[in-house]
Amino acid sequence: MAYREYEKSRIEANNSIMAMLAGSRLAEHMLGLASGSERMLPEIFPAVEHIGRMNLRVESARKLLAEAELHLSAMAVPYALALHEDYVITCLKLLQRAKLINRDGVKSASPKTMHQKFETAASYSLSAVSVEQFDFLRLLRNSIIHAGGLPSADLLAASANLGATAARNWEVLTGVAPSALVEEGRPISLHQGELVAALAITKSLAEQLNEGLQKALPREAWADLLCEDFRAELSKYTHEDQRDRKLPGYARKNFGVIGLNADEIKKAAQKATWKG
Repeated sequence: MAYREYEKSRIEANNSIMAMLAGSRLAEHMLGLASGSERMLPEIFPAVEHIGRMNLRVESARKLLAEAELHLSAMAVPYALALHEDYVITCLKLLQRAKLINRDGVKSASPKTMHQKFETAASYSLSAVSVEQFDFLRLLRNSIIHAGGLPSADLLAASANLGATAARNWEVLTGVAPSALVEEGRPISLHQGELVAALAITKSLAEQLNEGLQKALPREAWADLLCEDFRAELSKYTHEDQRDRKLPGYARKNFGVIGLNADEIKKAAQKATWKG
């Protein structure tokens, strides 16, 4: 269920962010119809909620909306990374349940080390290009949040040392070479391209993490997770007969890639706690 919840959150975030970007362009276009007006926005659009907080004339408002992409991207890229980082920690906690990593190992995981910790615990290799690109995004995010957008020494080094494949793929996604995005002494400006890259890179990594979990966790652990997810999502089926009928179908729909058999499901159901 962790991956399904992450994927749902990722899609919702993607749709909302793109809606805001498109909305800012639509608003800018619509205000063009009132170009030259000296009236304030609350006078022109009195029915628009919160318009009083944007008590500006048309041309000033259009200028702000034209720059909205920069601000939205600067906020949305860290948000996309935060969603991903939360999912990675969830994956590490699942590996901890299977005794593949200890509690201290999970607790000490940071955005810088979490992917490597997963690889070690799961005995599974993530795409080196994806991890390299994530680290580049992470350093971009850190510079924006902690240094007013000025690139850190680590970010400058990462930009200069980015592998050829990672750099080429980054430019395909964003339309801008990493070396052009990151220059010493010049504040970083993120646009829609970098946002698209953040969403694409974290999506790819999440898919890889999910595949790694499928191979790393014992089948018994997956059977236990099946029962836990069933209880969380379909708690209305409280009677034992109802559960016995519904569990196999739920397993096929949501755990089909694991291929749990009837005996594994039955054994997990017998030891599961169905209350609370």
